[in-house]
Amino acid sequence: MSTQGFKGSFRQSMAWFHTWIGLVLSVLLYFIFITGSFGYFRTEVNHWMQPEQKLHSAEVPSHSEMAEAGFAYLAQAAPEATRFFIAFPTQRHPALYYYAALPEENEKGDKFVRGDLDPSTGQPLQARETGGGDALYAMHYSLHYMPYRVAIYIVGVATMFMFIALITGIVIHKKIFVDFFTLRLGKGQRSWLDGHNISSVLALPFLLMITYSGLVFYTFDYMPGVAALSMGVEDATEQIGAHLYPDYEPVEPSGEQASMASVGDVMTQAQQVWPAESIRYVNLENRGDRVALFHVGQHSQGLSRGSGVMKFNAITGEMLDRPEHRLGADVVFTRGALALHEGHFANIHLRWLYFLSGLIGAAMVATGMILWAKKRRTRLGKKGVAGNGLKFVERTNLAIIVGLPLGVGAYFWANRLLPLGLEGRPEWEMHCLFLVWLASFFHAGFRELGQAWREQLAALGATFALLPVVDALTTNAHLIASLREGDWVRAGFDIAVLMFAGAVFIVLRNMTPSLESALGSDAREHSSAVAGGGARAASVPQAPAD
Repeated sequence: MSTQGFKGSFRQSMAWFHTWIGLVLSVLLYFIFITGSFGYFRTEVNHWMQPEQKLHSAEVPSHSEMAEAGFAYLAQAAPEATRFFIAFPTQRHPALYYYAALPEENEKGDKFVRGDLDPSTGQPLQARETGGGDALYAMHYSLHYMPYRVAIYIVGVATMFMFIALITGIVIHKKIFVDFFTLRLGKGQRSWLDGHNISSVLALPFLLMITYSGLVFYTFDYMPGVAALSMGVEDATEQIGAHLYPDYEPVEPSGEQASMASVGDVMTQAQQVWPAESIRYVNLENRGDRVALFHVGQHSQGLSRGSGVMKFNAITGEMLDRPEHRLGADVVFTRGALALHEGHFANIHLRWLYFLSGLIGAAMVATGMILWAKKRRTRLGKKGVAGNGLKFVERTNLAIIVGLPLGVGAYFWANRLLPLGLEGRPEWEMHCLFLVWLASFFHAGFRELGQAWREQLAALGATFALLPVVDALTTNAHLIASLREGDWVRAGFDIAVLMFAGAVFIVLRNMTPSLESALGSDAREHSSAVAGGGARAASVPQAPAD
C-alpha cells in the first residue's frame, strides 16, 4: 500500500470515527455543555432565583462576629452535628453560607443542614426554596433522575469519547486554520460545515482542557485500581484526599467530650496574620471532641486549590504550627486541572469567556448534528424521499437544539410562578424543565418540520424576552429596581436573557426557505409524493417547495 493511500485510509477512518462518536453522543454532550456552562455563573443565577435576597451593604459585621453568629445558629439548628462550616460573604455570594454535617440521616433523609444567613443579623434568610444555578450546574455530571454513581460513569464515557472526537477532528482537518477563517453563507451543506469548523476551532483549547480535566476529576472513580495499587485497598479514598490536600488530613475523634473555645477568638487571631478580606471560611471538625480542630482558610489564589489554611486547637483556641507541605508534581497537576475545569480562580471577564466557550461547544455539537442530517438529505437529491430514520434525526435535532434551552427558560419561569409554599418546590422547578423539553419532542414530531422550527424558535425567544416581565409582575426585584439599587448581579441576568432573546429573534427573522431546507423540511417530500400520484395529483393542491 502506498504512503498516500495509507494516509487517505487513516484520515477516512478517523472521519468515520469522528462522525459516529458525535452522532451517538450528541444529545448527552449538548446537554452537558448547556447545563455545565451555567456553573460559571451559578451564584449569580442563585441570586436572581431568590429575589428576596438583597445585596449586603458594605458595612457588615466583623468576621469574628459573623462566625460567632453563624455557629450560634448552627448550635440551635443542628445540635448533634459533628462539623460546622461557615463561608463568609463575597461579592458573588452576599449571604453567610452555613453547613453542618449530621452523624446520621435526619427525618428528610439528609446527612447535612445547609443554607444562608443574613450577615448582619445571623438569622436565616427568608427566601424561596429553589434549586437555583447549583441545580443546573449539577445536572451536567449527575444528569438528574439518575443514581449519582451511574450518572458519573455515563458522563465519563461521553467525556472520553468527546476527547477522542476532538483529536480525530484535528486529524481530519487538513486546513484547520484556513477553515477557521472561512464562512460561506447560503451554501447549504458547505455553510454548516464551515460553521461546525469555526465553532470547533474557536473554542478548541477550552474544549480540550474541559474534557481532559473532567476525566481527571473522577480519575479514581473511573480507575479504582489505580487508587488501590498506589494507596492500598483499604481507605484509599481517605488516603488520596490526605495526599492531595495535606492541610485537611482527617483526625479520628477520640470519643472524649470537651468544651469548645470561642470561634470569635480564633478569628481574631487569624486576622492578625491575614487581612480580613482574604479570609474565606472557618471550619470546625470533630465538634465536642477532645481532638476537635478549627480550620481557617483563605480565598483560592491562581490555580492553587485548598491553599492557605491555618489550624487551631478547638479546645484551647491555640494556633497550631503550620508545617510546610512540599507538594508533589502529581498534586500540583491535579489541583491545577480541577481549578481550570471549575474556573474558581477566574474573574468576571474570564468567567464570561468560560461561559461563552461552553456555548460555542454546544454550537459545535448542534452544527454537527444538523450537518449529519444535511449530508444525507443532499445524497437523496431533489426527488429523493427520506427514510424514517433520517426524519427521526431531523426532528430530534430540533427538539434537542431548541427544546433544551426552552426547558431552561421554563425552569426560570417556574421559579417565579410556582406557589412559594409548594412542597418539593426545587424539584418541581426541575420537573417543569424536563416536561417542557419533552413537549418539544412531541411538537417536533407532529408539525411540519420547517414550521416547527419557526414555532419553537419563536417560543424560545418569547420565553426569555418575557422573563423580565414575569419577574416584574411577581416580585419587587425587577430590572428597574435592580438598576436603581445598584444590584448589577440581578440586573445583569435580566439584561443577558433579553440579549439572548434578541439573538433568537434575529435567527427567526432570517429563517429563509433555504435555511429551513438545510435544517430538514419535509414539505418538498410531500410535494414530490403528491406530484407522483398520477392523474389524481392534478386535482390535489401541492405544497410549496422549500
